[in-house]
Amino acid sequence: MREAVAFVLLSFAAAGCGAPDRSLPERIVVFGVDAADPEVVAALRARGELPNFDRLLEAGFAADLLADEPLFSPRIWTSIFTGFGPEAHGIESFTLPVGSEGKRVPVTSNLIRRRTVWDILGESGITVGVVGHWVTWPARPVNGFLLTNYTWPPTEEYEKEWSPGAEWDTIGMRTFPEGIDGEAVDAAREKRFFKTADFPNADRLDPALRHYLEKDLAYLNAAFALFDERKPRFFTFYLEATDFFPHKLWMFHRYYETERFGGSMEGLPAPLAPPPRAVVDTFGPMVAETYRLADRALGLVLERVDLERDAVLVVSDHGFRTYPPGTILHVGDDRWTEMPFWHGERGILFAGGGPFRRGTLEEPVRPEDVAAIVLAAAGLPLGADMDGTVPEGVFRADFLRDHPVRFVESWEKGALGDEAPIESPFDERMLEKLRSLGYVH
Repeated sequence: MREAVAFVLLSFAAAGCGAPDRSLPERIVVFGVDAADPEVVAALRARGELPNFDRLLEAGFAADLLADEPLFSPRIWTSIFTGFGPEAHGIESFTLPVGSEGKRVPVTSNLIRRRTVWDILGESGITVGVVGHWVTWPARPVNGFLLTNYTWPPTEEYEKEWSPGAEWDTIGMRTFPEGIDGEAVDAAREKRFFKTADFPNADRLDPALRHYLEKDLAYLNAAFALFDERKPRFFTFYLEATDFFPHKLWMFHRYYETERFGGSMEGLPAPLAPPPRAVVDTFGPMVAETYRLADRALGLVLERVDLERDAVLVVSDHGFRTYPPGTILHVGDDRWTEMPFWHGERGILFAGGGPFRRGTLEEPVRPEDVAAIVLAAAGLPLGADMDGTVPEGVFRADFLRDHPVRFVESWEKGALGDEAPIESPFDERMLEKLRSLGYVH
C-alpha cells in the first residue's frame, strides 16, 4: 500500500528555496549497514544487546526492506541512493568488461545513469557528507565532502594489519575535495572513536577478516571526525563487516546461537564432526559482534543529533540467511551455485526522529523508497519519474500536513552514465575481495 498524499507539481526553481524551515530536520543521517538481517537484529534486541537501535525505534518506525534478485550490493545500494531501479540507474552487477579483450573490472561511479540523493540535496543548498559507499569511485563533486569506496582500497599489505599508506595517493579521485582524506587519516590512525582492541578476539581473526575489520574501523573513525569538523546537514556512512563476517562465519554463528540461546541448525550442512568448543566460543559471537559495532556507531550518531527534530535512518541492502539443501542461488555476475547460506531478500529500514511516525510498517519498503523518504524528510519534492515513493505510515500526520509529498517532473539533467567502467591500479585487489566472497570467479 502507498500513502495517499497531496501531490503538488513544482518547478526546479521552487525546490529548496526560501528561508530555513524549523519544522524540517536540521540534520538527516543515513547509516548503511550491509546485510543487516531483521531476524538477527530482532534476536539481539530481545537480549538487550542493541540499546541504540532500541533508542532510535522509540522515536520512529521499523520496516523490512524487500530487495529483488539478484541480491548484489552495488545494484541495491545504488537503488537506495538514487530512487531508481537497476534498469534505470545502470548498476546491475559487481563487474563489467573493458577494452577489446573484455577484461572485467569493478563497476565505477561513471556508470550511474541517475543522480543520487546527495547530488539533489547539495544542489538544493544542503551540505552533504558521504563516506565509504559502494560505487562512489571516482569521486564526483558534491556540496560538501565524499570519501569513496576506493579511499583506502586493498594494498600489497593485504596479509598484514591494515594501516593508511602513501601508496593510495597513486589512484586519484579517491575523495572530494581532493586531499580531504588527509584530515581523516589522523583520526583513522589514532583510532579516535573505534579501536581494534574493542572487538573481542580480533587478534584471532584470519588476515582477510582482520583487514576488512580494520578497513571498516578506519572509515568509521574518518566519518565521525569529518562529521564533527564539517557538520554536514545530510550525512551518510557505511559498514561492511555485517556482510563480510557472515560470509565467513555463519556456521559458527548458528552453532553458537543455537547452543547458547536455542533454535535450530536445520538447513545447514552437517559437519563430519562438531567444531571444537574453543573454536565456537571464539568465532561464534563474531557475527553478532559486528551488529554490536553498528549499534555503537549508531550511538555516536544519536549523541550528535536531536531526535526531537532531526532524522536518522539505518538501512541495509539485504539480509543474510540459511537456505534449504539443493538451493541454487545467483551469487555473482555469472555465478549460480548451491549455497547453504547467503544473502536474504529482506533487509531493514529503521528510522527515528522528528518527522517519523512511531510503530512498525506492515508492508515492506523497496530500496528505491529510501531516496524518496530522504527527499521528503528534507522538504524537497520527489522526481515524478523516480521508481521510489513514500510508503504509508512513514511520516507523522502533522509533518505531512506542513510538508505534503510534492513532485517535480524530474531531477535529472540530461544523459548520465558511460558504457564501460574506469580502470584503476587497484582493480585486481578489489576483485580479489569479491572473489573471497564468491561474487566473481
